[in-house]
Amino acid sequence: MTPPSPVSGFRLLLYTVFSIIALLLITNGVVFILARQFALPLGDSTATLTEISQRQQLRFILLINNVGTWGLSAMLALSLAFGAAWSRAARLVPVVRPQFTTPAVLAFLLGLPLIALGAYLNLQLDLPDWMDRSEATGNTMLAGILTFEILPELLMALLTVAVVPALCEELMFRGLIQGQLLPRIMGGHAAVWVAAAIFSAIHIEFAGFVPRLLLSALLGYAFRWTGSLWVPIALHLLFNGSQVISTYWSGEFTADTEMDTPFMPLLIAGTISLGIVGYLIVRSEKKLRGELASTRPPGDQ
Repeated sequence: MTPPSPVSGFRLLLYTVFSIIALLLITNGVVFILARQFALPLGDSTATLTEISQRQQLRFILLINNVGTWGLSAMLALSLAFGAAWSRAARLVPVVRPQFTTPAVLAFLLGLPLIALGAYLNLQLDLPDWMDRSEATGNTMLAGILTFEILPELLMALLTVAVVPALCEELMFRGLIQGQLLPRIMGGHAAVWVAAAIFSAIHIEFAGFVPRLLLSALLGYAFRWTGSLWVPIALHLLFNGSQVISTYWSGEFTADTEMDTPFMPLLIAGTISLGIVGYLIVRSEKKLRGELASTRPPGDQ
């Protein structure tokens, strides 16, 4: 349920579009200037960043891009709509329904095999050449971010890949879009999946659309059930952070497009995961509907 507010859905949509466009233009300008200043070959799929300073500069640029494009734009839209109460509107509050914290965490963790299966199936699609080129460019950039020689590189990578995206992307896609914008025009289930589809699409990584969609939906249900943005933030941070740390310990970056796990184990694990996650969603949604109905004011339809 959204906090009481006189802001109409149309006005909130205008605030959101305006904020994203304004901050996107400003952020892209800053990123362009920094990339020119650092002489980084952004957009070159054949480029390799061999120097520590180049990789740290790339991480810093991506950090600025995420903060400006998603974090600051979400804060601006929420502030225009809700004023000083913007953080409460985004559900940056303690867990409202703590009894749903365990199901939310379990659905997320036990859904990882399903996400892996989705990644495998997504990779079987025959993508057009321009999508393949986009994937190659993205993998080159990710390789630069996840190549480490010294500890400060790991710390900067964690900040860039885990901490900042968890805060900024969840604020935009769960706090603003799923929590405030979409519920004004559709139901809770639909809002979870539409927000997840938008989240996956904006990454422009076509070979990873399906797993990112599933991951985002699980984050969306965690947000919906617990009523607090801090839960999906923590889960998002855990997921991205574990990928950074595992790459650091292995000493080798492997692109998602080079997934070579055998299909049958993935199919079995993914099917079991689907059954468990499906059960948790059905059970939690039924319980949530009961609780919301019991707390609805008399006469509120």
